[in-house]
Amino acid sequence: MSNDDVACPFQCLSQEARELYLESHISRIPVPSPLVFYRDYVSRNRPVIIQGALDQWSALSKWNTLNYFRDQLGDTPVTIDVTPDGYGDCVKLHKYFVTPVEEKMPFNHFMDIIEGKKSFDGIVYCQHQNSSFTTEFQQLNNDIHELSWVREAFGQAPDAVNLWIGTSKSISTLHHDPYENLYGVVRGRKHFTLYPPTDFYWLNQKFYKKAHYERYNSTQKIIDDDGINLKVDENFIIVPDDTEVPWFDHTENDLQKQIYLNPLKITVEPNELLYLPSLWFHSVEQDSPITIACNFWYDMEYDIKWNYYQFMSNIIKQKRKSEKNRT
Repeated sequence: MSNDDVACPFQCLSQEARELYLESHISRIPVPSPLVFYRDYVSRNRPVIIQGALDQWSALSKWNTLNYFRDQLGDTPVTIDVTPDGYGDCVKLHKYFVTPVEEKMPFNHFMDIIEGKKSFDGIVYCQHQNSSFTTEFQQLNNDIHELSWVREAFGQAPDAVNLWIGTSKSISTLHHDPYENLYGVVRGRKHFTLYPPTDFYWLNQKFYKKAHYERYNSTQKIIDDDGINLKVDENFIIVPDDTEVPWFDHTENDLQKQIYLNPLKITVEPNELLYLPSLWFHSVEQDSPITIACNFWYDMEYDIKWNYYQFMSNIIKQKRKSEKNRT
């Protein structure tokens, strides 16, 4: 079977999905009832932006004053991701999937860095995702609350609640999550680029060797087995691990595949809540000096959409394997 034979059905899949149930843009709606939210968006795996969803959060006023964070958290130790260039969880050298350095630091020190009051080697981003809001920022827990209409729609509590604080230098590369994601922006603006699961084939996912950043010291090996220099700069080095990870190389520009892609680009403003359905591919940027957001992850239903996704994934894996064997 040729690549064209495989590509043609996936081209039809992407096109028909957009014609049948996906929108050419992301709608903005007022707060819906649980029934409308589930019927029109969750069950159809379709994103939407809900305006005014965070009206009852005191965070909307409190978090606009950065001194409030300092007063509440002070020198409480928090987990911060550090990278040399702001790209967290990304492919480097077309070979390695690299994760950030995780460093514990006093919250006030983190704020000094992102406000430009202290120099620091690396780009910092508060994005620890193991329900960081409930485990590391308890002093802020009364400033937001779970939305009752979301809880009723899903019929369960969130699996995780995460806090995100970063600058325009913080970038999340293309990925997807096995969660129903309710992402609320409190301060600044977030820019999302979205692709539906039906575009999976065209996104060119590959397997990369897992690795992580470390602070460089002179005793570390610099060259890998293929002769590639793993020293990023004077402060960071890429350290390979033993496993492989499926990911997307954000530095690739495959024009042949790009013609079949039609990304949905959206900006989420303060007091807006993005419903990002499970399995949707997305990359995220922000243009504000300091952007603050909080999101709720709800377990996805492993229903027929998961079957379809796994079916596509297995076909793509077989195709990649055949291509590798031919080379």
